[in-house]
Amino acid sequence: MKQSNELILNDLLTKPFTFTKRPEHLPCEMRPLWRCSLILIIFNLASKKSMCSLKKLHVINWILKSERNVTEFEFWNANSNGLKPEVRLDPTLDRALELLVSENLITKEDDRFIISERGNIVSESLIKLDIFSLEKNILQRIKKSMSETNINKIFQVK
Repeated sequence: MKQSNELILNDLLTKPFTFTKRPEHLPCEMRPLWRCSLILIIFNLASKKSMCSLKKLHVINWILKSERNVTEFEFWNANSNGLKPEVRLDPTLDRALELLVSENLITKEDDRFIISERGNIVSESLIKLDIFSLEKNILQRIKKSMSETNINKIFQVK
């Protein structure tokens, strides 16, 4: 039996072969440029005075992750005495914010992030493109319920 396996292996090794490097699949929400683009769109469509708190960005980021999260948030918003949504904080959002700050697309002042003029130009360009359609629709739907008061209620412990 061992000889048979050795013969097969030797036959395989004597024939030419090549290696093909294949890119690893990385979900789009893990890609920094995808996340940064989405954050700039969030500033444009869901912020007042081009400002967002870190909490607000995390809530919006969580909402945009799934239709279930959208439904959960909208249900809570309509029935604020109901069960609060369990918002998960995402470290990839924090990394993307750091990248945007380093590229001068947003600035950080106290506990708020503010989109810069340069960031606003990029954001406007992104909105004009036919991308993030689902996310843009969701942001338009939830915009009125994205007050800082509402955001803080989610994180309040009773």
